[in-house]
Amino acid sequence: MDISEDGPDPATMKAKPMGATEVRQSILDAALKLMSKQGNTDVALREIAREANVNHGLVHRHFGTRQDVLIAALQRHSEIGADYLQDAANIDTAIDKLWSHPNMTESARLMASALLGGVSPQSIAEGHALRKLEQLLQAGDASASPAETTARAVALSCLTLGWGVFGHYLTAVAQDSDPEQLRANVLEVLHAMARPPQVSGS
Repeated sequence: MDISEDGPDPATMKAKPMGATEVRQSILDAALKLMSKQGNTDVALREIAREANVNHGLVHRHFGTRQDVLIAALQRHSEIGADYLQDAANIDTAIDKLWSHPNMTESARLMASALLGGVSPQSIAEGHALRKLEQLLQAGDASASPAETTARAVALSCLTLGWGVFGHYLTAVAQDSDPEQLRANVLEVLHAMARPPQVSGS
């Protein structure tokens, strides 16, 4: 029996999602799963439809273009990351959680792939963990201005995301004999960046 190109893979066949909410959820889950598996956002709509076990036309109906699907999936991915920090009581806890997150490297690479592929930064910025970092930094240093707090949160995010994309490469460049110790040392730098600047006494 011929299998339609839009049909599900018999090896991974699952129940068809029913209703608009379930269909949208299944499509976003499929997009994220495929992007994570490939390590980039170069995923075709037909692949997403097949993985979600929905008709190709439903993807267009609920989201529109391939770009719209990827943006919606990345927005959801960003919100999940932000939710991961909601119970962090202070900035040090938040940094440790981000640094040890099992999907930190995957998230950084997907974000880089999306932006290099032309996705608008503004379209996937909502719900980012940066907001939580700002709150925790402000709580730990009430004397800092909003601009200073934002700059520190951005710097922490840059180093964390940068490690996710370039960590292995920079470790090789550094020719460090103990990669795990280097990673721990970089984490210490992150914590130091989060501390309020020391005011020297006269």
